[in-house]
Amino acid sequence: MGKLYNLTKDKLISLYINDKKSLGDIAKLYIVSRTAVFKKLKKYGIAQRSKSDARIEAQKQGKVPQQFFDINENFFRSWSPEMAYVLGLLITDGCISNNGTVLLCMNDQEILEKVKKVMGSTHKIEPSKYQEKLYIFHFARENMVKDLESLGVVPKKSLIVTFPNVPDEHLSDFIRGVFDGDGSIFLDKRSKNCPIRSAFYSGSKHFIEKLEDNLINLGMPKRRISQQKTKNGIYYGIRYGHKNSLKLFNILYKNAKNRLYLDRKYRRFLEGIKIGGGLDG
Repeated sequence: MGKLYNLTKDKLISLYINDKKSLGDIAKLYIVSRTAVFKKLKKYGIAQRSKSDARIEAQKQGKVPQQFFDINENFFRSWSPEMAYVLGLLITDGCISNNGTVLLCMNDQEILEKVKKVMGSTHKIEPSKYQEKLYIFHFARENMVKDLESLGVVPKKSLIVTFPNVPDEHLSDFIRGVFDGDGSIFLDKRSKNCPIRSAFYSGSKHFIEKLEDNLINLGMPKRRISQQKTKNGIYYGIRYGHKNSLKLFNILYKNAKNRLYLDRKYRRFLEGIKIGGGLDG
């Protein structure tokens, strides 16, 4: 095509920005090194693609063996009922790996399918290679990782995670995600009329304290935060009996959209409500 001096700013913008060609591709066209093209990029003040964006373009063009997957990269950029719920799941059951991959691992494949759908993702949900009946939804987008880190989803967060500043209108959605990630519900068969027992747990004292503050603002009573020593440290918990679990049920599910909740936990609540005589029981 010509020597490097023929690579004008307009041509470089056309090739690199508009045609999405890599620095290596452009170097081959001009029979120069990749470094020479990179210096031209800097000279003309053209922003270089991030490693994540460069990898995505390479995947789209079939240059690397990994398949390219779509996802709404702005999903965590603004609040919505769906974003709040997924954030609640990730802040409890999710993690960010050392290589910048976001992983959500759960025993219920169905809820991962729901998350995948609301995030506009075509990523595959795969069974774990190391644990039976565990499924993994994962994605790697540099800007999404930054958004999540600003919201409290950071690497090795279990003991240090903080409660994000959730808008009031999305608080119940976020807490439902937290409940599906680190909450529990069981039916005490010894108490036939008031069987429901529910709880939240966290390895972070700050998170559980702020969670309780927000639950109180939503109408739940103040409870004593319990502590339990485990091999991994101290875990903190908030527990509710039947009557207050009915209040929690109303907070979690009254305005739930897109059936964004674990069906298993929802059905357990309904079973307990049926046994206990309904929400007024």
